[in-house]
Amino acid sequence: MISLYQRRAFSNKLSAISAISIVISSLTLPVIALAADEDDDVIRFTVEKQVEVANTQVAFVPFAGDRNVSNIIQSDLQASPLRVTSEGLIGQPHSRDELAATLPAWQQLGIPFMVIGRSNTVGDNTTLTFEVIEVSKGRIIKGTQTVTDADSKTAARKASGRIYELITGKKLDLNARIIYVEENGTGKSRTSSLILMDADGSNKRVLAKVVDAIIYSPSVSPDGRFVAYSVQLKDNTANLWKQDLKTNQLTHLVDLKGSSLNPSFSSDGSKILFSSTISGDADIYRINSTGGKPELVMSGPYDQVTPTYAPNGSFVYASDHASPNRPSLYRYNFSGSPVQISRGGYSTNPNYSPDGTKIGFLSGRSAAIMSSNGDIIANYGATGLDEAPKFSPTGERVVYSQGAKKGNIVIRYIDGGKTITLPIDGIAKSPTWVPSGQ
Repeated sequence: MISLYQRRAFSNKLSAISAISIVISSLTLPVIALAADEDDDVIRFTVEKQVEVANTQVAFVPFAGDRNVSNIIQSDLQASPLRVTSEGLIGQPHSRDELAATLPAWQQLGIPFMVIGRSNTVGDNTTLTFEVIEVSKGRIIKGTQTVTDADSKTAARKASGRIYELITGKKLDLNARIIYVEENGTGKSRTSSLILMDADGSNKRVLAKVVDAIIYSPSVSPDGRFVAYSVQLKDNTANLWKQDLKTNQLTHLVDLKGSSLNPSFSSDGSKILFSSTISGDADIYRINSTGGKPELVMSGPYDQVTPTYAPNGSFVYASDHASPNRPSLYRYNFSGSPVQISRGGYSTNPNYSPDGTKIGFLSGRSAAIMSSNGDIIANYGATGLDEAPKFSPTGERVVYSQGAKKGNIVIRYIDGGKTITLPIDGIAKSPTWVPSGQ
């Protein structure tokens, strides 16, 4: 018999900072020019005056060239935890040579970083050349940067990610896309569609569509090539499928009695964990990602659901064996005894960050994040759909869906920044990321 929490973990889910830490206020520092490091360039000026450091962290000088490209980069940076302004600038320098004459004045503004650059389109390619400058030292971080792509938006997002990394030391895949399930209609006319789109809501592509059936819980392979998901039919059985995102080829992975749900790829993409109710209670199985005979990993006289691989090869899952209908999260290494990691309260639908230090999960009815040791890091509130946040390929952002009647997809940075809300025509469920591979 399927418990209340299993119905939530299956049906509801499936039918369905520290801010960046240069905190600057009322500090004074001497402005001096330093010798060039091996990987950096120095614009050689010396200013003796003490200056007041402002609250703004990054000055973005609109790029020369394609204005749309410049606007994308500026919007990307302003949505991040960085504090970015294009107000009160001293001229419009676009290269180190153009900046040289006004650098002393920039230094007196006290803005720690500035970004300058230009875009150029030749034939089918857009090339961006830019520099991130530590203003007080006149230091160009890691030298002049260049990115090129046939698509100007893709090139702009590559540049945005590189700028963010140069300033913060954290990688950012802004060209990662999103796969989600969209439901429309009711009764026998209800449709369930698997949709791929850019993370700004554009370029939507329908990957699969079923009528009077439900698509559940998509999971993307680490290389971004495949998506695994469940399709539940009228008789309430749910089978696992794998789809090639390049060729659209479908592979029927699992056809067991009961419901096989919540697939999760291993970090090398060779294995898939999933849960199945073939024996009545939900147990955890493993299968090769190319198909084959499923292997029983964990069983018991209670529900064990939503297994998710950790980067180190272990996995986490939810189980109600300690308290019926009140699941907790457990870690298991395929041997020995499971270790409980959540600390009281209803906890399910876990998924790991790429570095293994954080777990997104459903806490009661709220989308939340905990450390790998169980400490709550963030609680984003009730989503109306029992949806847990999923980490982006580089772990800087999460995505989850919101709204039981009119759907939204929500993207936010772990360390703050702007919350991005993308309205969806129907009800959006189970969004997850597709790495760009770049």
